Amino acid sequence: MAIFGRNDNKKSAAAIKKCATTIAYGTQIKGDIVLTSSLHIDGEFEGTIHSDHIITISTQGRVIGDIIAKGIIINGLFRGSIQSPTIEILSQGNVKGKLTYHELTVEKGAKVEGETLVRESAALESTIPTIEAESPLSLTEEK
Repeated sequence: MAIFGRNDNKKSAAAIKKCATTIAYGTQIKGDIVLTSSLHIDGEFEGTIHSDHIITISTQGRVIGDIIAKGIIINGLFRGSIQSPTIEILSQGNVKGKLTYHELTVEKGAKVEGETLVRESAALESTIPTIEAESPLSLTEEK
């Protein structure tokens, strides 16, 4: 039995959506990210993030920019604007900016400064982009 079958590169959209992307500690990224998966940030990111899943900023994570996502968990530094049905700011979170949400949780010790706007969950979910998962690229495909 072969380790790699012919159908290994043909993952279902459901399987692709269960994956998580990580920006590792020591990594700096500037630009725009569109995801069909969760994102865990241990490094630094500057730009725009759109995801139909959860974005997590760890204690080492630093984000400057705009996020539109299904949910946000912040335990690091964030500067910018967020649109999400749920925002959770953990005890080491340091947030400055504009937060638009339906449900906000702030743990003791977290720092929050800026504008907060409460919206209906359905209105916020309509702003989350519907992202279609594409088939993974193959190095053997010809263009």
